[in-house]
Amino acid sequence: MHYKNIMANSIALEIIESGTKIPSLPASAQKILAISQQHVDKIDIQELEQLIQKDPVLFAQILNLANSSYYGTGRETVGLRSAIMIIGLDETICSLSRYLFKNALPLFPKIRDVSDKEYWEESWACAVANRRLGDPRFMVSSLPGELYIAGLLQGIGKLILAVYDPKAFYECIKITRNLKKSMDEAEFEIFGTTDALVAQKILQSWNLPPNICAAVGYCQYPEAAEPEYREIAALTQFACAIVKIAGVMNKGDVNSSKLPDISELANTYISINSSSVLADRAEQQKIVQEIISILETQSAATQKSTPKKSTQERDFQKPQKDKDVVKNILTPHGEKKGFFSWIRELFRS
Repeated sequence: MHYKNIMANSIALEIIESGTKIPSLPASAQKILAISQQHVDKIDIQELEQLIQKDPVLFAQILNLANSSYYGTGRETVGLRSAIMIIGLDETICSLSRYLFKNALPLFPKIRDVSDKEYWEESWACAVANRRLGDPRFMVSSLPGELYIAGLLQGIGKLILAVYDPKAFYECIKITRNLKKSMDEAEFEIFGTTDALVAQKILQSWNLPPNICAAVGYCQYPEAAEPEYREIAALTQFACAIVKIAGVMNKGDVNSSKLPDISELANTYISINSSSVLADRAEQQKIVQEIISILETQSAATQKSTPKKSTQERDFQKPQKDKDVVKNILTPHGEKKGFFSWIRELFRS
């Protein structure tokens, strides 16, 4: 682990000092993060309104969502306070977080079998699943808002490594596919570290809360996290496993009465080391079905309210032009069928 940390520090430092591949986090995103760290009943709505009003694009995002056919009341909503009340405080903050982070980061390079759209759809699904695990009935100390952010960012290390060196990252993909190794093993072989540890260093440079950084850094191995951060890392691992189950299960009908295969949860920290309610197999079946239903409902809502891409989003960093990379890695992306096909519309142009 020590050597992996040294390499993670080295790669992160190179990326940070370059100042081009991974830009700094906007101040508005940091403020949204601070708000998400509070209990919902303690959030200052006036403070949130002032933050949104300072950014016309954020203002338009919230109004657009409030006036969608899903949330629409039959009358056009033009006031910010009314829009927030229609959407709900939790969903408003989550929508802003997703938008701000997506627009702060570069596009995922067009590496074969990976796309920017697929990266964000999975990140969104992990965020929604993780937030649901913050339900009071599960008796966890982590707040739904911070669980959402942790889920949204849990895969950011893959984006960082892919932008840092797309050719090397594609080698990792080939190793996992051809040699049946885990992505962690492949990354250690190629980069000398893992994407999660690199991500943790980048997030720390953004001054993100320590629990978010730890959740991202140790979501694959929660047992390695400091005791105070082990819960949020374990919940994030659990949420990602549920999303993986959903993807596999979608070979049939997402609304099938057949129970999902929850074997993916058997190796999670919560299942092995926890006395949590979530360690109970019957409860796991319930929460998997519940989260799948939530993903389907929220995806349908967002499909009806997807805004046009902003100029900022269109002007993200273009994939590198290296001839070898273009020849060997970059390929057109065909649409994949499956559980996330309906989520994919979330991020359509």
